[in-house]
Amino acid sequence: MKRVNAVAACLVMLAPALQAQNASRDSSAWSRVSVSVRYGVFTPSGNSEAYSLIDRALYSGAATLNPRIAGADVAVRLTPRWSARLGIESGERTMESVSRVSPATTTSPVAQQTALQLTSVQSLGVEWRAARWARAQGAGADRARLILGAGVGTARYRFQQWGTFVDAERLVAYRDNFYSTGRGLFEYVSAGVDVPVTRWVALQGTVRQQFGAAPMSDDYATFDRLDLGGTNVSVGVRFSPAELLGRR
Repeated sequence: MKRVNAVAACLVMLAPALQAQNASRDSSAWSRVSVSVRYGVFTPSGNSEAYSLIDRALYSGAATLNPRIAGADVAVRLTPRWSARLGIESGERTMESVSRVSPATTTSPVAQQTALQLTSVQSLGVEWRAARWARAQGAGADRARLILGAGVGTARYRFQQWGTFVDAERLVAYRDNFYSTGRGLFEYVSAGVDVPVTRWVALQGTVRQQFGAAPMSDDYATFDRLDLGGTNVSVGVRFSPAELLGRR
């Protein structure tokens, strides 16, 4: 009985130390996590039949069909220079246009709208801190960091055109609503700069180039795959939840 009581007393004495050790491990794990929120613009590469059709038939072409993108990322530092990254984003853009061909019955502009929605865009990749520039004073204080990345993702899209159109052969105007939806895979490479503001927050700017395509459906089922490639330029804020909570 005395031995049991002695063991119990030792456990009671060790409990605070064990709790502190576990808390230290949890804190260390959380210190590896950073969260980013960002906003930018995605400019499609436009290498597909649907974009070619827009350029041939409509002013001002597909160049203005560039969705505004909002997104968030979670990064987990694996080593001092390597991190795993999980991202999600979405965005859309509606372009107003005018038919290049006028109907035979009138010379008034024939207007329509084209919309590209990118929803449920998810990506998984790695980041590498390629370089860092330290401040003149303060050990470990970075003035800026160059971050390179690569990964894969999946994107769901909705492509839609509605309004008045012109039959190029008969020169007759007609109203209609066309759309296509689908999902496709893409790969990406990225380069960005982080500028620390405090220990727990940094400003960031990123350029991402992605490559991929998705099948078209419904009214565009006979078209080739819709190009999901393009350039995503964004700015945002990266912060460390562990550092932020530690300040409170």
